[in-house]
Amino acid sequence: MFTMPIDHFVDLQVQYVDAGGNPASIDGAVTWLSSNDAVVVLEPDRDDSTKCRATSAQTVGQVQVTATADADLGDGVRNLVTLMDMNVVAGEAVAGTISPAGESSPVEGTDGPR
Repeated sequence: MFTMPIDHFVDLQVQYVDAGGNPASIDGAVTWLSSNDAVVVLEPDRDDSTKCRATSAQTVGQVQVTATADADLGDGVRNLVTLMDMNVVAGEAVAGTISPAGESSPVEGTDGPR
């Protein structure tokens, strides 16, 4: 799983191979999909559909990125689905708050307020 801080992006690229591990072609453009646009928004590259920019939104969480391509080089269609799991985490701390961690209690040996 790839982990990325909120307010960041990463460029992705899908590559295809045949059964022997050799580079393989696909038929047509790759279709990209984020399982949750509130966590990661995808922008496919206009010139190369095998590339995509994944930008974190304003919500932390896990998301699955899917790249789907047609592996049948003929007239038919055989969808080849490639998956990537991403985890968007909170960024660096920039502020803090102090709050009580319980109820106030009297100090022993005192009569109360002075």
